[in-house]
Amino acid sequence: MSKSLSYNRHGFTLILLSICLMVIVFLGITLSTVLNSNYVKKVVSSETNVTLIKNYTNQRLGRLVNSYSISSNLSSVDLTNQDVKKIINTSVNEVYNDDPKLTIGSTILATISSKMKNEASRYGLDIDSEIDTVINSNESIMNQIVDNDLGPIEQVIVKIQTIKRLIKMGIIVAGAIFVLLAIRLRVKVRSNMLFMHHIGTVGICTSILLFLLLGCTYYPLQDLIVSNIDYNARDVLYNVLNGIFLSYVSIIFMVFIVSILDWGSTMKYKY
Repeated sequence: MSKSLSYNRHGFTLILLSICLMVIVFLGITLSTVLNSNYVKKVVSSETNVTLIKNYTNQRLGRLVNSYSISSNLSSVDLTNQDVKKIINTSVNEVYNDDPKLTIGSTILATISSKMKNEASRYGLDIDSEIDTVINSNESIMNQIVDNDLGPIEQVIVKIQTIKRLIKMGIIVAGAIFVLLAIRLRVKVRSNMLFMHHIGTVGICTSILLFLLLGCTYYPLQDLIVSNIDYNARDVLYNVLNGIFLSYVSIIFMVFIVSILDWGSTMKYKY
């Protein structure tokens, strides 16, 4: 039997290998990006997103705090970029926990309270108790505002630890099947070079499948943001989605290039 005929006989195995590798790569990227709180913090904390969040939060805070004469002249109600980054860390940690109650609003108000007390002290004002009263009276309102804005996101990734365990299990199962199929293919073709050519073919097919899967995933997520997220937070989520999307694309493109090089360098062994 010729090597060319042998190559054609293993088409079904190559398809199964491609599907397994697609599952491994896609779930692996998902585990290291979307489900990784440190990665999400890094994406959300970009200068563009911090500025958007700062402007949005200050706008919301202005409605709550500036209506009180005792604090209306204190500029410390405006968050700085550093304040926003601290709040982002708390927010991501809360969203990625299993606790269904978001208390990010309390963190925001605690930051404001500290800033207001420090500035009041510089002005020689002894109004700490009044500031505490203002902050406490608006805590439930702020938490509700946060829940309205971030609640839909938290609901999507609720029980995230369970999802991570399932994904890890999926990667292990797909990896085991991939290894067994690869060993079977190597035994059948009886040639290292022809086997590597097949692996290059698998990589190319996997890249194409991943691009199709990514396209089918990206646009529904985009629609989810439009349909469920408050318009003020929408730009931030678009930036986060696009940042993660680029991570997927870069890794898939790398797999495609490596596979093309492997496939091309071993092409003569197909015959």
